[in-house]
Amino acid sequence: MTACTACGHQIGVGRFCTNCGAPVESAPVPAVDWRTDTAERKLGHPVAAADPRTPPAATSPPPPPRYPLFADELDSWAPAEPVVDEPLPIEEPVDQAPYLGPLNQADQAYDDQAYVYEEDDGRRTALPWVLAALAVLAVVAVGWWYLARDDGTDPASGRGDDTSSEGSPSSEPDGVEVSGRASAKAPTTAPPNEDVNGQQVSYDASNMLDGVAETAWRTPGDASGTALTFRLREPTELTRLGLINGYAKTSVDGKGREFDWYLGNRRVVAVVWVLGDGHKERQQLTETRELQTIDIDPVTTSKVVLRLVTVSPPGEGTAARDFTAVSEVSLFGVPAPG
Repeated sequence: MTACTACGHQIGVGRFCTNCGAPVESAPVPAVDWRTDTAERKLGHPVAAADPRTPPAATSPPPPPRYPLFADELDSWAPAEPVVDEPLPIEEPVDQAPYLGPLNQADQAYDDQAYVYEEDDGRRTALPWVLAALAVLAVVAVGWWYLARDDGTDPASGRGDDTSSEGSPSSEPDGVEVSGRASAKAPTTAPPNEDVNGQQVSYDASNMLDGVAETAWRTPGDASGTALTFRLREPTELTRLGLINGYAKTSVDGKGREFDWYLGNRRVVAVVWVLGDGHKERQQLTETRELQTIDIDPVTTSKVVLRLVTVSPPGEGTAARDFTAVSEVSLFGVPAPG
């Protein structure tokens, strides 16, 4: 018998059906001819295929009751896995110093001192370092107090606090450079040109007040008798006047040739400063590219006229040019309170 008579399920090895648990009836085993047997098992009763048009049931029917199987009994009687006790960790022996006999008095004192500075975990505390840091801070504080204290003594002069006005007065007059607050005007000015490297250069009168020595006001020929006018924004008490009396510029062209325009152009040799209501100051100039100044008695004015009295001839060489130039004008004083 190859199929269960109760449910039609294929019967395997055993006395009960593995699907419904019904007992299996024993049947005689037919003789098999090895010459004609195909070694294929017969199928059970055919089961009709479900009609695809039939909708599935709302609830599935419960499975048929099963009888207990011997295989289930075997699972329930399966022996439990043996519990293996893990061995306890073996504590490593602590290295101990060998016994060297009783300590003498010095060793005992050192051992007691070391015991004071060690904690239970064997590490040294930060107490010695803290004490050392506090000592260093105390030394620094004492040194700073000695250096910073003011006892009224000037170590440089060796004198105490002296508020008297005796001593050499300062040669620097009070005031500021006020030329940057002024405007400049010249009767004639050379037209713009290109330098030896092809860069555009202008020679406006404002170049005398820009604080750059390499820029200049320039006019053709001998400018003796020319008057340059400077106007300040507000009345100013002037105490010092000055100028750079030539074109204080040096150029190098693409071939490496150097051009000294201060020596090549004409230079101003003598001038007269006319201040305000006609106060005049004369100044004689030397051949130098530095600013040349004169100190004057304070004069309050908002207009300054620089008259060129004497001018040198042009220089020689590749930088020779028949132009008179002034690079800078300095007006030093104190603007009047507005």
